[in-house]
Amino acid sequence: MYSFKIKDEPFAVGYLSCESESIYVRTGTGVLETVRHGKIYFDKDTGFASLDLGGMACRNTWQAGQSPDLGRLEQKALANPETAEDYRYIAREMAKVDLNAIERHFTENQRDIIISSSGWGGTWGGHSVPNLFHFALLGTEALREKVARCAAENPGSADFYRGLELALDAIELLADRICASAREELEKTGDKKLERLIRTFSECPRRPAVTFEEALCVYQMVYNLDGPDSPGHFDQYMYGFWKNSDYAPSRQALEDIWVYFHKTRTWNLCISGSDENWNDLSNDLTYEILDVARKFRFQTPNLTMRCHRNTPEALYAAAAKTLATGIGMPALYNDEVVCPALESLGIPPKDSHLYVMNGCNQIDIQGKSHMGLEDGEVNLALALSYALTNGYNKRYDRVIGLETGVAESFDTFEKFYAAVKAQIAHLCDQVCASANTAQEMVAARSANLFRSLCIEGCVEKGLDHKNRGPLYGHGQILWEGGAELYDSLANIKRYVYEQKKYTLAQVRDAILSDFAGQEEMYADFKRSGLNFGNDDPYVDGFARETMDEFNRYLRKKKTWRGGFYSGGCSPFNRAADYGRQTGALPNGKLSTETMFADSIGATPGRDVKGPTALLNSCLAFDHSLAGSGFILNLKFERGLFESEKGQAGFIALWKTYFARGGQQLSVTVADRAILLAAKADPDAHRDLIVRVGGYSEYFVNLSAELQENIIARTGY
Repeated sequence: MYSFKIKDEPFAVGYLSCESESIYVRTGTGVLETVRHGKIYFDKDTGFASLDLGGMACRNTWQAGQSPDLGRLEQKALANPETAEDYRYIAREMAKVDLNAIERHFTENQRDIIISSSGWGGTWGGHSVPNLFHFALLGTEALREKVARCAAENPGSADFYRGLELALDAIELLADRICASAREELEKTGDKKLERLIRTFSECPRRPAVTFEEALCVYQMVYNLDGPDSPGHFDQYMYGFWKNSDYAPSRQALEDIWVYFHKTRTWNLCISGSDENWNDLSNDLTYEILDVARKFRFQTPNLTMRCHRNTPEALYAAAAKTLATGIGMPALYNDEVVCPALESLGIPPKDSHLYVMNGCNQIDIQGKSHMGLEDGEVNLALALSYALTNGYNKRYDRVIGLETGVAESFDTFEKFYAAVKAQIAHLCDQVCASANTAQEMVAARSANLFRSLCIEGCVEKGLDHKNRGPLYGHGQILWEGGAELYDSLANIKRYVYEQKKYTLAQVRDAILSDFAGQEEMYADFKRSGLNFGNDDPYVDGFARETMDEFNRYLRKKKTWRGGFYSGGCSPFNRAADYGRQTGALPNGKLSTETMFADSIGATPGRDVKGPTALLNSCLAFDHSLAGSGFILNLKFERGLFESEKGQAGFIALWKTYFARGGQQLSVTVADRAILLAAKADPDAHRDLIVRVGGYSEYFVNLSAELQENIIARTGY
């Protein structure tokens, strides 16, 4: 057994000093050592306690398992020659479970697809939404009883259950340490918020919490230990505590957790929704959360609201009032579309109506699934480019797509269109295959003890959260470049096959040469008016056919986790980079241009006939086939939201879109003039928030290309 001298890497020391070979026991031991030796600090603004993990190069995280920061370990080795071997030993041994090198196990074509931004698959651990509130609702003693009961039923998983016991040990030890440290700090500072921690952790989390304050203290402690992610359906699981507690201290605690969520870049918090009988689930806490969001005007956490046939008018009004602040939230989701989409994957209504969003907008069943982690993405515009070039990628000077035939061989549009669809299918095949490779590797190399305790199926089956433990293991493959695909198809059909003004070979040569010497063709394509987002059946027909086929095709592909894939669109901040990587296109895009659709909507600025036309175009495809979030970004001028009449007009538009089958709306409220001023003078506009690809962000923090993308969006 290796003898360590260092004390600043407690997780690695505990993990590698453990006599067991089980990754679960080793991880539990490492977590316990982290809690035993980590420094506790108290946030002055919120009063919450956290374990300082910042100095460690190796720890257990929901994203990367036990992956070490090899560069940081080497820096420590160089700075500390007397203990350098300890750090290098950790680096060598922990590299055996490192998830950062997954791509080495992909095929050459799969790696090319990732490098070229043709797509990607399975290269990160992904979000999920465990029922972390169970530590407050049930207490660790009840959870221990469940672990013991299930361990007796699954004797072959003894190491897994031992790891869970160690995780529970760590949580109880952390609570004890926080309580003791809070007593000491209170004597020194007199900070009254510390009394909340002392009251809570004198008995919790061994016993269930009683008040809203206690529940939040327990929740935040475990949330910090697990690693900030997506709180999920907050107004539902916290409401029992809220309604049984005094208002004033509960409201203060709610504000404190909101500030904490903001400071930790918390992802998705969900409110409202319906049950399987379409009863409305909104409550007093729902409205309080919207009020807190209006008060602080943060860009995080990513607040989302579920809507349905029985959503109260008062909630529509409260949401519009919150959007009027300019924070881009809440993002709006339609139960009438999302629930049927989940049910078509075999999820019963009692569970489909428990859905929440994680990350930007990926869909999960809180406490029951691991399926919302963005397993991959496909660049549809590059699929069209590959159909023109027989799979050749000019930027990387090699064949990356499928060899579907040279342009001269496509004597009918139907043959060319079939090649485009074949390219899309090939990218889907490769992305799903690489995602499945990654899923299997992650399951073998990582242990996720806190999430396994809080996701149904894991404890019952004796299987980890990433190792087919959860009830539902479906996957989500996203897409980008939809509008660019539809517009390009429309131009090719019109100018090549109907008007016969150009040959397909000429179009191929033009995009490879960036339209050099083809000024007339470039002008035709750029000014054709055949643009998605304008309620034009000629263009929208391509959207309907390609998107519905894409989503149906994915549903035939199985995940390693035991489910099926489905599609979605959540560009995050990648749209401009995809535009850069894609090169010239037959929609009139030059290779140097980074303008690219940042949602299911139009290429920014090409929707010129008003919001109703854009929504009609987006309704061309079947949103209930998308099992992941189907982001639609809209931009409205501030003046619209400054009056009740304007807000009522937006609500009417929102209701109509959802009634006709729209899945999601994300709203930026900002004038073009303000955006231009912020680009020119960032310091004077630090608080300007916009909606990007599924999340809100301060405008001045975005890249110049993304800023241009948002400025170019049509403002209504």
